[in-house]
This record gives sequence, structure tokens and C-alpha cells, in this order.
Amino acid sequence: MQNYIYVRFSQKEPFDILYFTPSLTGMMNTDDQSWSLTPELLYSGITNWEFRIRSGIIFGARNSDFGEKQNDYRIELRVGYYF
Repeated sequence: MQNYIYVRFSQKEPFDILYFTPSLTGMMNTDDQSWSLTPELLYSGITNWEFRIRSGIIFGARNSDFGEKQNDYRIELRVGYYF
């Protein structure tokens, strides 16, 4: 399990929506064809605050790298305050 493909796409302030950055991250294990896909939305329009929501989708056979993870789907909300 040493061969991976990693791709990340992001677009800062699409459609002139200030402080908003959507992104999409994908990672694939080329040895067993299992993969992970993570869409993400980031908003940083309030001074010193950052709001991030991410979702994770994991696919793979039971004995594969990503198939061995505990969950197939997840949603995360992260709120950060920076001094």
C-alpha cells in the first residue's frame, strides 16, 4: 500500500462570493483501487474566525486500504478562532 494518486481542486471566491472557498479532494490507492472523496466549503468572512464543513466518502473492498476504515461516510463541521 504505497502507491497513491492525490488530487485537490479549489476555487477561491467563485462567482464573486467573498471569503468563500469550495474545494474537492480525492485520493486513490492504485494497488487495490480503493478511494476517498472529500468535498469542502470554507467561509472566513468574519475577522479571526473560520467556518469549514466537510464531507467524506470512502469506497473500497473489505480488505482494501480505504475499505478497512470504520465509516463509509462522514460530515464534519469545524469552527476556528485565531488570535
